[in-house]
Amino acid sequence: MQGSIYTALADMIVEQMGIEKWNDLLSQTRPASGGIYTSGEQYEDSELVNILVLLAEEKNIPLEKVVENFGRYLFKKLYDTSPVDVSKLDNLKDFLLAIDQVIHAEVKRLHPNAYLPKFEYEQNTPNTLTMYYSSKRKLCHASVGLILGAAKQFNEAIEITHPECMHRGASRCKLIIHFKD
Repeated sequence: MQGSIYTALADMIVEQMGIEKWNDLLSQTRPASGGIYTSGEQYEDSELVNILVLLAEEKNIPLEKVVENFGRYLFKKLYDTSPVDVSKLDNLKDFLLAIDQVIHAEVKRLHPNAYLPKFEYEQNTPNTLTMYYSSKRKLCHASVGLILGAAKQFNEAIEITHPECMHRGASRCKLIIHFKD
């Protein structure tokens, strides 16, 4: 996984819980990297997952919620450092539709070894967008958080339902975004 995800996790934990908590989590999970992350490097997915699992256990919060909250936090970091000029996208739906073919395509061009999730889309009504998430990492709850972070960025009210999930045996996750008027 790209190091920028790890640096964002470190930033979130330090901002919300302090540097001592970050050091404690690293001490308990003993990541192969030693917990020193740089944005451009690749790290084992398990290092991130182990930290999030431990955090969920210690805070007695469902892992899905911890991952979603990280996704919310991560959105602003990714948005601010996007390799694509996202300022031209002035609404949430257009932004979401640009993720797979525009933003991820540019990330892949810059970081050919990056493994990115795949999104497919259906637009059934003007106020509904269905996104299908596929990834070996199964971080669909981070995607929910990222979408909620994007809604905040664009100052749009939404509801997300997640009727199909890889964690419940589905081949991909189905995320239905309802845009409120």
